[in-house]
Amino acid sequence: MLRAFVCLSRHLNLSKASDELGTTRQTVRRHITDLEVILEQKLFEVVDRQYELTPEGSERIEEAQKLILQLDSWAGQSALTKKTKAGLEKLEYTDKEGRSFHSQQHPVSQIAINGLPLMKSALMAWGNAKTQIEHEAMDEIRPYMVLFRKVPAGWVFVHVGKESAYARWFGWTWASSAIGKLINEDNVGDEYNEFIGGAYSRIYEEGGVRLDHIFAHLPKDGGQPHPGTFQRLLLGGVFPDGTPGLILMASITEQVEIDALSEADRPKIDADMIMDTLPALSNSVTQLPQPRKASHSIL
Repeated sequence: MLRAFVCLSRHLNLSKASDELGTTRQTVRRHITDLEVILEQKLFEVVDRQYELTPEGSERIEEAQKLILQLDSWAGQSALTKKTKAGLEKLEYTDKEGRSFHSQQHPVSQIAINGLPLMKSALMAWGNAKTQIEHEAMDEIRPYMVLFRKVPAGWVFVHVGKESAYARWFGWTWASSAIGKLINEDNVGDEYNEFIGGAYSRIYEEGGVRLDHIFAHLPKDGGQPHPGTFQRLLLGGVFPDGTPGLILMASITEQVEIDALSEADRPKIDADMIMDTLPALSNSVTQLPQPRKASHSIL
Protein backbone atom coordinates (compact mmCIF):
# COMPACT_ATOMS: atom_id res chain seq x y z
CA MET A 1 0.00 0.00 0.00
CA LEU A 2 2.80 2.40 0.87
CA ARG A 3 4.67 1.62 -2.34
CA ALA A 4 1.51 2.15 -4.39
CA PHE A 5 0.97 5.49 -2.66
CA VAL A 6 4.54 6.71 -3.23
CA CYS A 7 4.69 5.44 -6.81
CA LEU A 8 1.34 6.99 -7.82
CA SER A 9 2.31 10.28 -6.15
CA ARG A 10 5.43 10.34 -8.34
CA HIS A 11 3.72 9.58 -11.66
CA LEU A 12 0.14 10.77 -10.97
CA ASN A 13 -0.77 8.23 -13.63
CA LEU A 14 -2.28 4.84 -12.83
CA SER A 15 -0.81 3.06 -15.86
CA LYS A 16 2.74 4.31 -15.24
CA ALA A 17 2.50 3.43 -11.53
CA SER A 18 1.26 -0.10 -12.27
CA ASP A 19 4.03 -0.61 -14.87
CA GLU A 20 6.72 0.44 -12.37
CA LEU A 21 5.29 -1.78 -9.64
CA GLY A 22 4.78 -4.73 -12.01
CA THR A 23 1.12 -5.12 -11.17
CA THR A 24 -2.31 -4.18 -12.52
CA ARG A 25 -4.10 -0.84 -12.44
CA GLN A 26 -6.84 -2.46 -10.36
CA THR A 27 -4.34 -3.64 -7.75
CA VAL A 28 -2.78 -0.18 -7.42
CA ARG A 29 -6.23 1.39 -7.12
CA ARG A 30 -7.21 -1.16 -4.44
CA HIS A 31 -4.04 -0.53 -2.45
CA ILE A 32 -4.71 3.21 -2.49
CA THR A 33 -8.32 2.70 -1.40
CA ASP A 34 -7.28 0.35 1.43
CA LEU A 35 -4.66 2.84 2.66
CA GLU A 36 -7.20 5.68 2.58
CA VAL A 37 -9.58 3.56 4.69
CA ILE A 38 -6.84 2.83 7.24
CA LEU A 39 -5.77 6.49 7.47
CA GLU A 40 -9.35 7.77 7.25
CA GLN A 41 -8.06 10.36 4.78
CA LYS A 42 -8.42 10.90 1.05
CA LEU A 43 -4.92 10.83 -0.46
CA PHE A 44 -5.77 11.47 -4.11
CA GLU A 45 -8.46 13.13 -6.14
CA VAL A 46 -9.10 12.89 -9.88
CA VAL A 47 -9.35 16.22 -11.69
CA ASP A 48 -9.95 16.19 -15.45
CA ARG A 49 -9.05 12.48 -15.50
CA GLN A 50 -5.68 13.25 -13.86
CA TYR A 51 -4.63 12.09 -10.39
CA GLU A 52 -3.65 14.83 -7.95
CA LEU A 53 -2.50 14.60 -4.34
CA THR A 54 -4.90 16.02 -1.79
CA PRO A 55 -3.48 18.31 0.92
CA GLU A 56 -3.58 15.30 3.26
CA GLY A 57 -1.73 13.20 0.68
CA SER A 58 0.96 15.85 0.29
CA GLU A 59 1.50 15.89 4.04
CA ARG A 60 1.79 12.09 4.19
CA ILE A 61 4.11 11.43 1.24
CA GLU A 62 7.43 12.25 2.93
CA GLU A 63 6.57 10.04 5.90
CA ALA A 64 5.63 7.17 3.56
CA GLN A 65 8.91 7.48 1.65
CA LYS A 66 10.91 7.32 4.86
CA LEU A 67 8.97 4.27 6.09
CA ILE A 68 9.70 2.40 2.85
CA LEU A 69 13.39 3.28 3.02
CA GLN A 70 13.54 2.13 6.63
CA LEU A 71 11.80 -1.17 5.84
CA ASP A 72 14.09 -1.81 2.85
CA SER A 73 17.13 -1.02 5.01
CA TRP A 74 16.04 -3.49 7.67
CA ALA A 75 15.52 -6.13 4.95
CA GLY A 76 18.94 -5.45 3.43
CA GLN A 77 17.32 -4.28 0.18
CA SER A 78 18.29 -0.62 0.32
CA ALA A 79 21.39 1.18 -0.93
CA LEU A 80 21.00 3.49 2.08
CA THR A 81 21.79 2.49 5.66
CA LYS A 82 21.12 4.65 8.68
CA LYS A 83 22.40 4.18 12.21
CA THR A 84 21.79 6.28 15.29
CA LYS A 85 24.04 6.49 18.32
CA ALA A 86 23.43 8.83 21.24
CA GLY A 87 20.86 10.63 19.11
CA LEU A 88 23.32 11.37 16.28
CA GLU A 89 22.87 9.90 12.80
CA LYS A 90 25.34 8.09 10.57
CA LEU A 91 24.29 7.43 6.97
CA GLU A 92 25.91 5.45 4.17
CA TYR A 93 24.71 5.27 0.58
CA THR A 94 26.09 3.30 -2.37
CA ASP A 95 25.11 4.37 -5.88
CA LYS A 96 24.70 2.19 -8.97
CA GLU A 97 28.36 2.71 -9.91
CA GLY A 98 29.48 1.39 -6.52
CA ARG A 99 30.54 4.80 -5.18
CA SER A 100 30.08 5.21 -1.44
CA PHE A 101 28.68 8.29 0.28
CA HIS A 102 28.91 8.98 4.03
CA SER A 103 27.29 11.45 6.40
CA GLN A 104 27.91 11.76 10.13
CA GLN A 105 26.06 14.12 12.44
CA HIS A 106 28.06 15.98 15.10
CA PRO A 107 27.06 17.98 18.17
CA VAL A 108 26.55 21.66 17.39
CA SER A 109 28.80 22.39 20.38
CA GLN A 110 31.70 21.21 18.22
CA ILE A 111 31.50 24.54 16.38
CA ALA A 112 32.48 26.35 19.59
CA ILE A 113 35.35 23.94 20.23
CA ASN A 114 37.05 23.80 16.83
CA GLY A 115 34.58 25.15 14.28
CA LEU A 116 35.51 26.60 10.92
CA PRO A 117 35.19 30.42 10.61
CA LEU A 118 32.16 30.18 8.31
CA MET A 119 30.32 27.88 10.70
CA LYS A 120 31.04 30.16 13.67
CA SER A 121 29.92 33.23 11.73
CA ALA A 122 26.75 31.50 10.54
CA LEU A 123 25.77 30.34 14.01
CA MET A 124 26.36 33.80 15.52
CA ALA A 125 24.53 35.58 12.69
CA TRP A 126 21.56 33.23 13.04
CA GLY A 127 21.41 33.87 16.79
CA ASN A 128 21.79 37.64 16.45
CA ALA A 129 19.08 37.69 13.77
CA LYS A 130 16.78 35.63 16.00
CA THR A 131 16.30 33.26 13.03
CA GLN A 132 15.03 36.07 10.75
CA ILE A 133 16.39 35.41 7.24
CA GLU A 134 16.28 39.03 6.05
CA HIS A 135 17.78 40.52 9.23
CA GLU A 136 20.87 42.73 8.77
CA ALA A 137 22.84 40.37 10.99
CA MET A 138 22.59 37.80 8.19
CA ASP A 139 24.09 40.09 5.54
CA GLU A 140 27.69 39.02 6.16
CA ILE A 141 26.99 35.33 5.58
CA ARG A 142 24.39 35.74 2.80
CA PRO A 143 26.99 35.31 -0.01
CA TYR A 144 27.79 31.86 1.44
CA MET A 145 24.18 30.86 2.06
CA VAL A 146 21.87 28.47 0.22
CA LEU A 147 18.22 28.97 1.06
CA PHE A 148 15.25 26.63 0.55
CA ARG A 149 11.49 26.73 0.82
CA LYS A 150 9.46 23.56 1.21
CA VAL A 151 6.57 22.86 -1.16
CA PRO A 152 4.47 19.68 -1.57
CA ALA A 153 6.76 18.45 -4.37
CA GLY A 154 9.97 18.95 -2.38
CA TRP A 155 12.64 21.56 -1.62
CA VAL A 156 12.89 24.64 -3.83
CA PHE A 157 16.04 26.75 -4.18
CA VAL A 158 15.27 30.35 -3.15
CA HIS A 159 18.81 31.72 -2.99
CA VAL A 160 22.30 30.42 -3.87
CA GLY A 161 25.13 32.71 -2.74
CA LYS A 162 27.95 33.47 -5.17
CA GLU A 163 30.53 32.47 -2.54
CA SER A 164 28.65 29.38 -1.37
CA ALA A 165 30.11 25.87 -1.47
CA TYR A 166 27.37 25.03 -4.00
CA ALA A 167 28.57 27.75 -6.41
CA ARG A 168 32.23 26.91 -5.79
CA TRP A 169 31.80 23.18 -6.41
CA PHE A 170 29.10 23.03 -9.09
CA GLY A 171 30.06 26.27 -10.83
CA TRP A 172 28.22 29.57 -11.02
CA THR A 173 26.38 28.63 -14.23
CA TRP A 174 24.62 25.82 -12.38
CA ALA A 175 24.18 27.80 -9.19
CA SER A 176 22.63 30.83 -10.88
CA SER A 177 20.22 28.57 -12.76
CA ALA A 178 19.06 26.67 -9.67
CA ILE A 179 16.72 29.35 -8.32
CA GLY A 180 13.12 28.16 -8.39
CA LYS A 181 14.06 24.55 -9.11
CA LEU A 182 13.45 21.52 -6.93
CA ILE A 183 16.47 19.97 -5.27
CA ASN A 184 15.28 16.54 -6.47
CA GLU A 185 14.47 17.45 -10.09
CA ASP A 186 17.35 15.28 -11.29
CA ASN A 187 15.40 12.10 -10.37
CA VAL A 188 18.38 10.44 -8.71
CA GLY A 189 16.08 8.36 -6.50
CA ASP A 190 14.51 8.43 -3.07
CA GLU A 191 17.51 6.84 -1.35
CA TYR A 192 19.98 9.47 -2.55
CA ASN A 193 17.50 12.26 -1.81
CA GLU A 194 17.09 10.90 1.70
CA PHE A 195 20.88 10.79 2.12
CA ILE A 196 21.27 14.42 1.02
CA GLY A 197 18.06 15.97 2.33
CA GLY A 198 16.65 13.63 4.96
CA ALA A 199 17.73 15.96 7.75
CA TYR A 200 16.08 19.01 6.21
CA SER A 201 12.48 18.50 7.32
CA ARG A 202 13.07 18.30 11.06
CA ILE A 203 15.24 21.42 11.14
CA TYR A 204 12.79 23.25 8.87
CA GLU A 205 9.77 22.38 11.01
CA GLU A 206 11.39 22.84 14.41
CA GLY A 207 13.55 25.83 13.54
CA GLY A 208 16.61 24.14 15.01
CA VAL A 209 20.28 23.60 14.11
CA ARG A 210 22.18 20.57 12.85
CA LEU A 211 25.82 19.91 11.94
CA ASP A 212 26.93 17.10 9.60
CA HIS A 213 30.23 16.06 8.05
CA ILE A 214 29.75 14.62 4.54
CA PHE A 215 31.71 12.63 1.97
CA ALA A 216 30.07 12.54 -1.46
CA HIS A 217 30.75 12.18 -5.17
CA LEU A 218 29.31 15.25 -6.88
CA PRO A 219 29.60 16.70 -10.42
CA LYS A 220 32.33 19.31 -10.34
CA ASP A 221 31.78 22.48 -12.38
CA GLY A 222 29.42 20.74 -14.79
CA GLY A 223 31.70 17.74 -15.31
CA GLN A 224 31.99 14.23 -13.93
CA PRO A 225 31.43 13.34 -10.26
CA HIS A 226 34.43 13.96 -8.02
CA PRO A 227 34.85 12.89 -4.38
CA GLY A 228 34.71 15.71 -1.87
CA THR A 229 34.31 16.30 1.85
CA PHE A 230 32.15 18.99 3.42
CA GLN A 231 30.86 20.33 6.69
CA ARG A 232 27.18 21.26 6.51
CA LEU A 233 25.25 23.41 8.96
CA LEU A 234 21.44 23.47 8.70
CA LEU A 235 19.59 26.37 10.33
CA GLY A 236 15.86 26.86 10.61
CA GLY A 237 14.92 30.37 9.50
CA VAL A 238 11.88 32.60 9.11
CA PHE A 239 10.95 34.76 6.10
CA PRO A 240 9.52 38.27 6.62
CA ASP A 241 5.97 36.97 6.11
CA GLY A 242 6.42 34.52 8.98
CA THR A 243 6.74 31.37 6.85
CA PRO A 244 9.65 29.00 7.56
CA GLY A 245 12.76 28.60 5.45
CA LEU A 246 15.82 26.39 5.59
CA ILE A 247 19.30 27.93 5.61
CA LEU A 248 22.16 25.71 4.47
CA MET A 249 25.77 26.71 5.13
CA ALA A 250 28.44 24.39 3.73
CA SER A 251 32.23 24.48 3.78
CA ILE A 252 34.41 22.48 1.42
CA THR A 253 37.10 21.15 3.74
CA GLU A 254 39.33 18.20 4.52
CA GLN A 255 38.55 18.69 8.22
CA VAL A 256 35.83 16.06 8.59
CA GLU A 257 35.28 13.37 11.19
CA ILE A 258 33.57 10.38 9.55
CA ASP A 259 34.17 7.06 11.28
CA ALA A 260 33.33 4.96 8.21
CA LEU A 261 35.71 6.88 5.93
CA SER A 262 39.19 5.36 5.84
CA GLU A 263 42.30 7.47 5.47
CA ALA A 264 42.96 5.87 2.08
CA ASP A 265 39.54 6.96 0.81
CA ARG A 266 39.83 10.56 1.95
CA PRO A 267 40.07 12.76 -1.15
CA LYS A 268 42.72 15.41 -1.64
CA ILE A 269 40.92 18.67 -2.42
CA ASP A 270 42.50 21.43 -4.49
CA ALA A 271 43.73 24.24 -2.26
CA ASP A 272 41.72 26.88 -4.14
CA MET A 273 38.49 24.98 -3.34
CA ILE A 274 38.99 24.65 0.41
CA MET A 275 36.96 27.03 2.58
CA ASP A 276 38.78 26.63 5.91
CA THR A 277 39.84 30.29 5.93
CA LEU A 278 37.69 33.02 4.44
CA PRO A 279 39.33 36.49 4.38
CA ALA A 280 36.00 38.31 4.27
CA LEU A 281 35.06 36.74 7.59
CA SER A 282 38.41 36.53 9.35
CA ASN A 283 38.23 40.00 10.89
CA SER A 284 34.67 39.72 12.10
CA VAL A 285 34.54 36.26 13.65
CA THR A 286 34.26 36.67 17.38
CA GLN A 287 35.27 33.68 19.41
CA LEU A 288 32.33 31.76 20.78
CA PRO A 289 32.51 30.97 24.51
CA GLN A 290 35.01 28.17 25.07
CA PRO A 291 34.39 25.30 27.49
CA ARG A 292 36.87 24.93 30.33
CA LYS A 293 37.68 21.41 29.22
CA ALA A 294 36.65 19.61 26.05
CA SER A 295 34.62 16.54 26.92
CA HIS A 296 35.27 13.45 24.84
CA SER A 297 31.55 12.62 25.09
CA ILE A 298 30.65 15.48 22.72
CA LEU A 299 33.44 15.10 20.15
